[in-house]
Amino acid sequence: MLSRKTIGFLLKIGIVAFALFFLYEQLTAKSSVEQFNSVDILEQIKGHYGIFILIILMMFLNWFLEALKWRFLIAKIENISIKRSIRAIFSGITVSAFTPNRVGEYGGRVFCLEKADRIQAVLITVIGSMAQLVTTIVFGSIGLLFLPKYKSEFSQMINAIEFAYPILVFLLVLLNALLIALFLNASVFSVVLSKIKFLKKYEKYNEVFSFYNSAELLKVLWYSVARYAVFTTQFFILLQLFEVPIAYPDAIVLIMIMLFVISVIPTIAITEIGVRGSVSIFLFGLLSANTVGILSATFVMWVINLLLPALIGTAFIFTLKFFRK
Repeated sequence: MLSRKTIGFLLKIGIVAFALFFLYEQLTAKSSVEQFNSVDILEQIKGHYGIFILIILMMFLNWFLEALKWRFLIAKIENISIKRSIRAIFSGITVSAFTPNRVGEYGGRVFCLEKADRIQAVLITVIGSMAQLVTTIVFGSIGLLFLPKYKSEFSQMINAIEFAYPILVFLLVLLNALLIALFLNASVFSVVLSKIKFLKKYEKYNEVFSFYNSAELLKVLWYSVARYAVFTTQFFILLQLFEVPIAYPDAIVLIMIMLFVISVIPTIAITEIGVRGSVSIFLFGLLSANTVGILSATFVMWVINLLLPALIGTAFIFTLKFFRK
């Protein structure tokens, strides 16, 4: 029978192999490269290396903010260094490369912990993800309010119904206010779950949602907003780099809508770039005919923010501890 050490090593090899295979498949997929090729992208980047380096540094800032957020959250069950938190974040990205909606990211992170309960750690990680999702939904909703400005069909439809737009604004404001209030009072989930009969025996896990007060959850939201600001700015810079003529206010509105749409579409990394490309073409195509530039910006964003971190994470996979003594 294989020892735990051998099984753990084989699991790590498998994770790295799967991640590399899925990322390679996506990188070379016909749908990813049919509109442009790497030579076109490199030619566009040539002479703008400073901007390209800035984009990469922003990627590291993005994931550093996520590491700070996760470290802050996980401190309720285990104190970890920022170095270990960063290692956990990149490991999670690697595991998420071949899992639906990146759920593998949770497992990739918790196996970096030494003593904490791993199921509690997964639930805490979910809280962090929910903060990012709330941020994406709130800003995406704001973006949707401006969509009629860019799509005449929507504008005509709203104009046909006299009170449609004010009602839409009211509903979105109300729903977002409720969403934020619910997140900032996550302890409500612990109360609700404790009242469900068959879940009472899992009190240890139900109580995770009561670990944080509103001030702490607000801090988590601010981390998420900071990350959101980083990658929206990243994408705008890439649009300029690939000569997509869109003003900053318009670009930010469309980016907010794009991120909102992507967040609600179930994907895995191997199909994500195709989804991103389709959504980007539809939205930014409303203001620019530079399809190649839009696709190039989307593709490079995916490479820098997902593929590169996933490759970095493969080095950290071998530090994961699947079994404890």
